[in-house]
Amino acid sequence: MTARDFDIGDDEITADQLAAETTTEADVAEALGAGALLVNVRVGGHKTFDRVVFDFDGSLPGHRVEYVDQVFQDGSGEPVPLKGRAFLQAVMTPAAAHDDNGAPTFPGPLPSLANLAALRDLADAGDFQGVVTWGIGVAARTPFRTLRLSNPSRIAIDLTHAAPGTGNHLLRQGRRGAAVATWQWRLRLALGRDIDVDEIFGPQTEAATRDFQRAQRLSVDGIVGPRTRAAMERVLGI
Repeated sequence: MTARDFDIGDDEITADQLAAETTTEADVAEALGAGALLVNVRVGGHKTFDRVVFDFDGSLPGHRVEYVDQVFQDGSGEPVPLKGRAFLQAVMTPAAAHDDNGAPTFPGPLPSLANLAALRDLADAGDFQGVVTWGIGVAARTPFRTLRLSNPSRIAIDLTHAAPGTGNHLLRQGRRGAAVATWQWRLRLALGRDIDVDEIFGPQTEAATRDFQRAQRLSVDGIVGPRTRAAMERVLGI
């Protein structure tokens, strides 16, 4: 799959549209100019995906974004430790993250990933010989898409959230994992409440689920099944 060029981001894209534009295969695009400087790294949570944005000063570099078993530091070859169950490697070239004097053009700090459904870690994996590399740790190996955006130049990677169960699958107290994180994220949006997205279906998540069910006039049992998931999709418009 090859990334499309966008002038604006698709923050309100539907789940079906996002599914049609995502992949788990390598995503590759050619550079649009002679080079660029990385000046910022940002993240954000949306209804059905998390986004990582690399901001550049200059023309858009080419990119290769793909899932890998291990992210390695460009130059040294040392493994880059990342939290998560799956790992994306984003390679951008021609690009640099330092100026002519060797000073970093993005000194940090890294953005907070707290309470996001998909993103678990971010790490600088190299600024070497015109190649900038980053590692991204995620909750699950879900499909992603890469957007190439202009004015200013930036590359955005959208990582879809894991499904909070499908069919007759139930989420209940004691469950853990990416599906629980997605459900917690949706509860935050639907209830406007500061619910921890920690992948653990504990008492706080059960209480919030009961509140959601009560508000939607569902059976109040604190268990996430097909009817509760469908009600959430209606409420969030996904």
